[in-house]
Amino acid sequence: MIDFIASNWVSIAGAIIGLIFLFLEYKANVWMWAASIVMAAFYIYIFYSTQLYASMAIYIYFLLASVYGWVVWVFRNRDRETGDEIISHAGKHFILPVSLGVILIFGLIYFILIQFSGNNTFITIGDSLTTSLNIVALWMISRKWVEQWLLVIPANLISCILLFVQHDVMSGCLFMIFFVVSVMGYFKWKKLV
Repeated sequence: MIDFIASNWVSIAGAIIGLIFLFLEYKANVWMWAASIVMAAFYIYIFYSTQLYASMAIYIYFLLASVYGWVVWVFRNRDRETGDEIISHAGKHFILPVSLGVILIFGLIYFILIQFSGNNTFITIGDSLTTSLNIVALWMISRKWVEQWLLVIPANLISCILLFVQHDVMSGCLFMIFFVVSVMGYFKWKKLV
């Protein structure tokens, strides 16, 4: 057991911080951004080690965007009297821009990865897709939109599968938990609107 912990401490710490982040995100708590900054640092290393380079890049973006998200959450969509977060819907006019954003980012990442990555096509497509979904979802969450979960849910499921395929069982289990809690988070945020 000690050998397992010693050889997997980065994945274990990343998983614990990830669970803290997910709990705070589920609760729509502003401190999720602090947890996301720390979690991003761990997952940059984890995805680099498992050769999921686009996923690594999303966590570099995630780290930087978490700072931005924290600032936006503090100053936008808050109840002036209670300080509570105001969760809202994206609006139907955002369906096309969000969809195009995911498709264009996916295409760009996929093109880059096929040039520079030695991964097989399945891994490259999955890595590109999860990254594009997460990039757009992170932008949506900074605006406190319920629909961000509709991108996070498939991204977490695909990440789980990719990590198991790449033999990172600890992170794969974490992303399976992320997937389940993301589904629950979607329904919780819908109630907050």
